Amino acid sequence: MDMQEALPLFIKLTFSFFAAFSAIALWSRTRNPAWTLMVLSAVMFFIDVLYASLVMLGVASYNYLILSGFPLLRPLLSGIPYLLMTCGFLVYIFSEKRY
Repeated sequence: MDMQEALPLFIKLTFSFFAAFSAIALWSRTRNPAWTLMVLSAVMFFIDVLYASLVMLGVASYNYLILSGFPLLRPLLSGIPYLLMTCGFLVYIFSEKRY
């Protein structure tokens, strides 16, 4: 692992940690379903970056969940935060009838 790969990952890890930490602090103050989905999205972003750093260090691998020769773990970890964020936006749009 060289510095050109490690530095962006360290920056992502740092900022996603602070985003997940502040999202969990927000979660204790609100019970709105849209905000809950956004909090879960921030936590999943952190889990994705954390797992990517473990793969880069050689501790973990993306080849644990394979379907027809295609590893599914990386697309799932990368896609779930965006799916949760989209669901949070849609829940907010449909719960607020002021548009």
